[in-house]
Amino acid sequence: MLAAVATPAALALLFYGLHRRARRQKQRHIQLNIRQLTLLRALIAGFQRHRGLSNGVLCGDGSLSQDLAATRQTLDGHIRGAQALDSTHAEGWNSLIDHWSRMREGRGSDPANNLAQHHLIIRNSIFLMEDVANEIDLSGGQATLAYLPCIWREVIQAAEWSGQARALGTGIAAAGRSSAEQRVRMRFLYQKIQLLAGSAFATLQRHVAEHPQSDAFRLPQRAQVVEDFLHCIEQELLGREQPVIAAKAYFQRASGAIDELLALVDTALTQLQPRGIQDAKWH
Repeated sequence: MLAAVATPAALALLFYGLHRRARRQKQRHIQLNIRQLTLLRALIAGFQRHRGLSNGVLCGDGSLSQDLAATRQTLDGHIRGAQALDSTHAEGWNSLIDHWSRMREGRGSDPANNLAQHHLIIRNSIFLMEDVANEIDLSGGQATLAYLPCIWREVIQAAEWSGQARALGTGIAAAGRSSAEQRVRMRFLYQKIQLLAGSAFATLQRHVAEHPQSDAFRLPQRAQVVEDFLHCIEQELLGREQPVIAAKAYFQRASGAIDELLALVDTALTQLQPRGIQDAKWH
């Protein structure tokens, strides 16, 4: 009789223990993915910066060399962090690590190939970010985090098109001239930034209107900086064959817009961090 009574209790205890273990494993998985997203955000920003600076140097502006070396050193540190990860996305990470090891020097590379290699590693980094973000529900069903898909898609893509415009424009400014082909490409980049940034800011503005407590995005300020960058492209590069803006000045103007877009990613990552504490308490 006692055994019969004890069996359901033992089973209940067993299932409770298994449930708690599953919750802890899920939480560790979430935290690992948040760490990966944080590292990918840093790598994407670094690769973008390295692309713009290296293109400026290859196009003739040696004043950017010191900044390029510092950026390369920072990226090396992030790559060491990636090598220490125990991730379910090992193949994607190993591909990025290998690609960086082959392209980090960039000696003897022509500007076109240099840009193409940077475009490729950044594109693969963005794909990996999307895979990590979508592997497990990071929002936990919370309405206040319903905006996250916009961050991993529109915001990151707007930052990347801005990064391409920074790289191409820095090279044009360094050379002091642009071809018709370059201006066509720059017009395309201008339109992509305008479209994706506009869509991202509109989505986030709607979210903030519905959830005022999540208004940490500083949207008006950030939208204005991006708009100022678009105006700079139009005035300084699209309107003249021989730009007069200095490569470093253009690079800094573009960097301001990219930094504001990536700050939206930082805000999302910050808002994800308390989830581990909350889940640990509730379960």
